[in-house]
Amino acid sequence: MEFVKYNANPKGRKTTDCVIRALCTALNDSWENTYRNLVDYSIRQGLMCTEKRAFTFYLNAKGYKMEKMPKRGDNTRYTVQQFANEIAKPKTVYILNLANHLTVIKDGVLLDTWNCSQKYVGNYWVIR
Repeated sequence: MEFVKYNANPKGRKTTDCVIRALCTALNDSWENTYRNLVDYSIRQGLMCTEKRAFTFYLNAKGYKMEKMPKRGDNTRYTVQQFANEIAKPKTVYILNLANHLTVIKDGVLLDTWNCSQKYVGNYWVIR
């Protein structure tokens, strides 16, 4: 797995915008457009835009499906790196939910502002 330091924030800021960064990176959309659309969608749902339920509804509307946390036969979890190397398929985009963070694997490459490859994967989203 390759890690590429990537910050989709238009001001290059390091802030608590991982939901927006991950979604816009996965959806090939601008940070600004993704943020506006997610806020509008969240208002209609009555949720905060960074709440898991809100961005899950949003991703479902965009064709992504949430998958359960992947586990091995012995019930151990996958790190982001293991997920990328053992589960992720080529030419596929994944949004991974980590503890208090969202990140993206695109074509086997981890795209994020920091290397979270050793963190454990929770639920994840993949295009249907």
